[in-house]
Amino acid sequence: MGSTQGMTARRKGSPYPKSEFGPRLVAKAIDFAIAFLLALLVPRVGPLVGMAYLMVADAIHEGQSVGKRIMGLRTVHVPTRTSCSLVQSAVRNLPPAIAFALMLNPVLALVAGPILAFEAYMAFSDALGIRIGDIFADTQVIDGKVPIDTPITMESMLRRTQAQAPGGEVGEAAEARTSG
Repeated sequence: MGSTQGMTARRKGSPYPKSEFGPRLVAKAIDFAIAFLLALLVPRVGPLVGMAYLMVADAIHEGQSVGKRIMGLRTVHVPTRTSCSLVQSAVRNLPPAIAFALMLNPVLALVAGPILAFEAYMAFSDALGIRIGDIFADTQVIDGKVPIDTPITMESMLRRTQAQAPGGEVGEAAEARTSG
């Protein structure tokens, strides 16, 4: 039971549409640039500060890291339909944070590439844009315009389309009109 609890975003599906890959990639590049600046500018503990930033970035402003905010994206906790929390952000961003730490060492930097490439591949190829960290944190990156408490689903889109049809009748009213 407990071992699959963190996989609802992947296993049971998500009510949210997939966000576009390009803006996600740019948002992550912005966040990595911030982390590298912190690593360079803060004496002695800079690399740790940069790594910490990457881990908690998605909880800074209602599920938006600086990069996501600039690119109009947001991270949501799928089961509760709320913005990403501090713990969820740390869990979902552990793989990129580890890659960041490895990049700071010239020898270990070679290992960072495959980690980041796999994460990018997952975000690009998965039907919902879910990557490894999202599976464990039950999170998903979505377009910031999508309301997190009332996600757009195929069913809600169909209802909206039917409601906007000529006459605007749906359900029993439409049936009564056509059958009578």
